[in-house]
Amino acid sequence: MEGQRVRRLGWTRVDGMCEGFLRPRGPNDFAARQEEDLPMSRTLGSGLTALVVAVLFASTSAAHAVTAEPTCQSGRANAAAKYTSCAKKALAKSYRGGDFTVYVTAAGKCVTKYAGTWVKLQAKATGSGATCDGVRFVDNLDGTVTDRLTTLQWEKKTNLDGTQNFADPHDADNSYIWSAGGAGFTAADGTVFTTFLASLNSGECFAGQCDWRLPTRDELLTIATPAYPVCTTEPCVDPALSPTVASYYWSATTEVLQPRLAWVVDFEDGNVDPGGVKSVDGYVRGVRSGL
Repeated sequence: MEGQRVRRLGWTRVDGMCEGFLRPRGPNDFAARQEEDLPMSRTLGSGLTALVVAVLFASTSAAHAVTAEPTCQSGRANAAAKYTSCAKKALAKSYRGGDFTVYVTAAGKCVTKYAGTWVKLQAKATGSGATCDGVRFVDNLDGTVTDRLTTLQWEKKTNLDGTQNFADPHDADNSYIWSAGGAGFTAADGTVFTTFLASLNSGECFAGQCDWRLPTRDELLTIATPAYPVCTTEPCVDPALSPTVASYYWSATTEVLQPRLAWVVDFEDGNVDPGGVKSVDGYVRGVRSGL
């Protein structure tokens, strides 16, 4: 009967179907069929395995990229907090013991340990495209360098040729005074502020930013190669921040025990000193909060 299914001796026939589709299905037949299908099965199996591996790899990479940036940001924040705490403890030791060399050594250890965290953060972020994935100091090609560890954006100096040019605030040879005499030579009214910083923050502003300032002592130390354990290059600074005069650079930090003095960092040997007389010339480098 048309459309009726007939089951007989292990094979199936549908009335009206081509005779060629009807054949016995015994044990030998199944074995033969498996032999025929084996190459195709292997091909499909290999392709499926490769596809699964590719999907898993892509998923892992995507997950790494998603989590890498928060991990980087968290790591930088923790490192910065530890550095700040370390620097304060180093200063406390100096004031408590009255031995300034204790501070120089302790502060150098703080800077060295802080700088060392970048390698660890970089390793965790490798291949993710996160902020920590790459070199620490990045030349922005606009006259500035960004430190991706501290998030600070630094002014890059030019024309270190032994000749001052005050028409160009970025000339590395220019030097300025911290105080012009206000409040007994303690006020921030010297050419550091009235000439140098004023020129960076006026008009269209340097690199399109109008919040350039003098770095604090602890900020300035982060770009120096500290005297501890030893600075073997001169100037003691990362090459990305060249040119740099191997001499004293002003910080914004006043020495609390003697307000006519400000802290300076010596890039000749990486030392830090609270004895910068504010009415005396010193070198400068502008900074701003970047990332």
